[in-house]
Amino acid sequence: MNIGTVIGFVFGLFILFLSILFAVEFEFGRFLLFGSIESLLIVLGMTVAATLIAYPFQDVKKVFDDFKKAFAEDESPVEQYISGLATISNTYARGGDTKLSSLANEYADNQFIKEGLEYIELRYTEALIKSIMSSQIQNEHQRLLSQVQIIKNMSANAPAFGVVGTLIGLVVMMSGLDPSDTEKLMQGLGSGMATALLTTFYGVLSSNFIFSPIATKIEKRIEDQILMMRVCMEGIILVLKKTPENMVRDQLKVYLPVQWASISSNNAQQMTEP
Repeated sequence: MNIGTVIGFVFGLFILFLSILFAVEFEFGRFLLFGSIESLLIVLGMTVAATLIAYPFQDVKKVFDDFKKAFAEDESPVEQYISGLATISNTYARGGDTKLSSLANEYADNQFIKEGLEYIELRYTEALIKSIMSSQIQNEHQRLLSQVQIIKNMSANAPAFGVVGTLIGLVVMMSGLDPSDTEKLMQGLGSGMATALLTTFYGVLSSNFIFSPIATKIEKRIEDQILMMRVCMEGIILVLKKTPENMVRDQLKVYLPVQWASISSNNAQQMTEP
């Protein structure tokens, strides 16, 4: 579970509920005025419907899986991969060609590294390996960004459908008003307007509190994933060149952002498993 996401979500709800309670002067009966199943159905239902119209079903299904992943713990096994590639380079430099295949099989959870080691075993040139792996990185980047774009599209649609719900509420409200009774007219106008505006409230809230932050979170993880793939590609090239173990670590460290650059050539764990 990602602590930051959970804390942000819970804290946001707490501030929202507290603000509403202050606004209604802690009258819990009035607090319930901010609940509307109809408004929620219009905003979320129409947003999902528009997304299904715009994108293939399988892509939309993957997006809902991404919503779950936004609350999962961040994973950055880049240190393990660098240590593993450094050890493999050392083994390969000592004439361990026959072991390269078995070492590749140990990276079953990282198909990218596994395939890179297989390219070395197949005697591909450095230029060919870089070309293949760079294309794989680019294609994966585009695929992942397309999923983020779906969430951004949902973020843009939610407020619009909130306005649609408000218009529906206004039509219903105006058609039900009785101009012959001024007192009831004003009461109905105020109550109906409040209910209609709730849909806009839900639309803006879901866009800025749910869809947009999750899109940003996933986009950041995509950047980390692509960076990790680039580090692994450079590591494969260093293995091909039979670069000494410590030099592999030191050269790969320069690609890492601050939060990942904690790998030391003196104390990095020696690993051959991812």
